Amino acid sequence: MENGNVDRRVRKTRAMLRQGLGQLLKKKKIQEISVKEISEMADINRGTFYLHYRDVYDLLSYIENEMFTEFNEILDRHKISELEVHPKALITEIFVFVKNNSDMAQILMGQNGDIRFLNQLKEVFREKIMKPWAARMRKQQMKEFESFYSFIIGGCIGMLDNWFENNLDQSPEELADHAEKFILNGLSSIQGKDNAAQG
Repeated sequence: MENGNVDRRVRKTRAMLRQGLGQLLKKKKIQEISVKEISEMADINRGTFYLHYRDVYDLLSYIENEMFTEFNEILDRHKISELEVHPKALITEIFVFVKNNSDMAQILMGQNGDIRFLNQLKEVFREKIMKPWAARMRKQQMKEFESFYSFIIGGCIGMLDNWFENNLDQSPEELADHAEKFILNGLSSIQGKDNAAQG
């Protein structure tokens, strides 16, 4: 029981530190934030901070790694064959993940965010989803598919920005429904041109 209480205290402290960092990142860049500021924001002393993290960058890295692990797990739950026909299930999970982590997701994608984190997410999505998807394309479709990939990634990020600006006014399911239509229509246009050329 004692271990359970300790674990709860650790989780609570880390949640408060995450919240404190998030509040500060809304106003300034990570380089401008001190351990003292985060500790004061979280209402704990600096000694407690150092029981959990080495410095501000270690805290940010811990938060990003947690989110990155969860994002990987979401992608691993879905098969490529499923995504070609019905990508909405995966997209919905991704949007639910963003909503559940909206405190940090909005910041990490914003002007005070970490561009490396966003690039990591793009890269893992490319490796796990887009590359296997691309392997099913004919050679003459590949150039257009690369443009399609860039368009979809940029479009999804734009949808998220708009979602944040409107205080998450739509459900993840509604947003995923729109994204699925855009993706499937884009894919069918690439494949349809090739089929027409062969005909």
